[in-house]
Amino acid sequence: MTSKKMAIMLIVMVMASLVEMSVTIDLCGMTQAELNECLPAVSKNNPKSPSQLCCNALKHADYTCLCGYKNSPWLGSFGVDPKLASGLPKECDLANAPAC
Repeated sequence: MTSKKMAIMLIVMVMASLVEMSVTIDLCGMTQAELNECLPAVSKNNPKSPSQLCCNALKHADYTCLCGYKNSPWLGSFGVDPKLASGLPKECDLANAPAC
């Protein structure tokens, strides 16, 4: 293998490891950890009651943004039931949350 090819492969490997370490999700004012906390409550398979941490996260979420995902095909690929997701503010007893 030429030194040029080895250098390119090394650069690609370093970039891949940097990307893997730095990827975080911040969606609609919720961090990846907060989204993960709410996932069991909106899961298509065997949904659970939302945790207090999930409900606390929803208090500062951007509902206009979240409602924009209501009809997204991405939700299903992540195992999210859109009806459960749109009903989550009510489940958390968040009276001022707008309905989608």
